[in-house]
Parts: sequence; structure tokens; C-alpha cells
Amino acid sequence: MAGSKELITRTRTGILLIAVLIAALWLDNIILPLFIILFMIFASNEYLRFWHRKDVYPHTLAVLFPGFAIPFIFFLGIPPFLPLCILFFFVILLSITRFPGSRYKPNFLTEITAALFGIAYLSLMPSTIILLRKMGFAICLMPLILTWLYDTFAYLVGSTWGRHKMVPLISPKKSWEGTLTALILTFPCAWLLNRIWLKHLNILDAAFITLGIGFLGTFADLLESGMKREVRLKDASNVFPGHGGFLDRIDSLIFNIPFFYLYLLYR
Repeated sequence: MAGSKELITRTRTGILLIAVLIAALWLDNIILPLFIILFMIFASNEYLRFWHRKDVYPHTLAVLFPGFAIPFIFFLGIPPFLPLCILFFFVILLSITRFPGSRYKPNFLTEITAALFGIAYLSLMPSTIILLRKMGFAICLMPLILTWLYDTFAYLVGSTWGRHKMVPLISPKKSWEGTLTALILTFPCAWLLNRIWLKHLNILDAAFITLGIGFLGTFADLLESGMKREVRLKDASNVFPGHGGFLDRIDSLIFNIPFFYLYLLYR
């Protein structure tokens, strides 16, 4: 009974988040980068909380300012190399100027690393959805739907028949049975969506996309779970009561969206 209630709540939360994201993708225009910025405001609070619990305090502005700029760089079609270099030096300069007067113990290298990883994790990678949207509305829906299907299959099979745990110390509920079955069940969905929307990909492409979605989605989930375990948190936040925060709900998409974009770009 408790498991069915959890599944219903997870499904409702997932549908709500996907519906909001799909609406932003459908409206497109300036709405999409603003949506990513809104996500980053909440997600950065969760991300920085991880570091604060380790007594590391990356400069908030060093994460947010470059993070807010990147979606607009992609949206406006500005060649990203020079702006990203400028933002990189901005992070370093801000960290240097702040460091001598820091109220906390010296963690200079760690703080810079935390800031740069935060920019990539919270902004650069999710912002590739803007580049996918420029390829077409249906195209940018594919990684969202496939990720949701893969996670749902893995959860249903793993919670019911999962016996062999993948990484029990990091994610006790993730099983090999759920992961492998999810890959098998997601593959025909990838092939079907390709036949309906893209048409130019072949069955081998569908297999590679399924493997990428499955592997990177699982890796992203384990990465976020590992960060939480290290700082002894069950959930990134309680934005969604009983089901964690923004990073808990869309961690897989952070890796799967750029993977799908790069696959279509360089295949």
C-alpha cells in the first residue's frame, strides 16, 4: 500500500514537472531561458547546501552570474567560446578578490572547483535544451520522454523484483534487474518515437540513444545520491515533500539532455 502511494506521488510530481517544462518548450521564446534560470535559483540553493555542510563556501555570485548568463548566450545564438572564457575568468577573479577576507577557513581551490562544477552542472548542461529546441519541438521532447520512461521502468521493476543492488552504499534501491529491464523496455520506445518524430535515425541510432539515456541517467542519479550521502542528506531539499528537491527529480535530465543534443549534432 505504501509502495503504491509512493508511486502515485512520484508519478504526479513527474507529470507536473514535465508538463511545466513542456509548456516552456512549447512557448519557447524568452520563456525558456527564464525557465532555466528559475530552475537554477532553486537547484543552486540545494547544490550550495551540499558544500556548506562540508564547511566549503563557494561564492554564490560566482555560480549564479555565469549560470544566469549561459541560457541567454545559447538563446541569442552568440558564439559561446569568448563569453564562456570571460565568465571563467570572472569566477577566478571573484574568488581571488574574496579569498583574503573570507570569514571561513581557507578552501581556495575547493571553492573554485565547486563554483565551476556548479556552473556546468546547474546551467551549462541543462541549457542545451535551448539548442535542442532550435532543432524542433518534437526533438527536444525525446530525451525528456525517454528519461521519464527509463526511470519509471527501472523503478517499477527494481522495487518489485530487484535483488542485486548496483551500488548499495550510494543508492540502496537501485538494482541491476531494474536497470537492465529498463534498457530493454526503453529501446522500442526510442525506436517508435524516432519513427513518429525524427524519421532519419536508424535502429542502431535508437540502440545507442537508449544506452546513452540509460547509462548517463543512472550515472547522474548515482552522482547526486553520492553527493547527498557524503553530506548525510536523504533529499536535496523538501520542495516536493517526501520526494526531495529539484535535483532529486531531474538529476538524470541534466546529463541526458546534452548527450542527446551532442549525439544528434555529431552522429
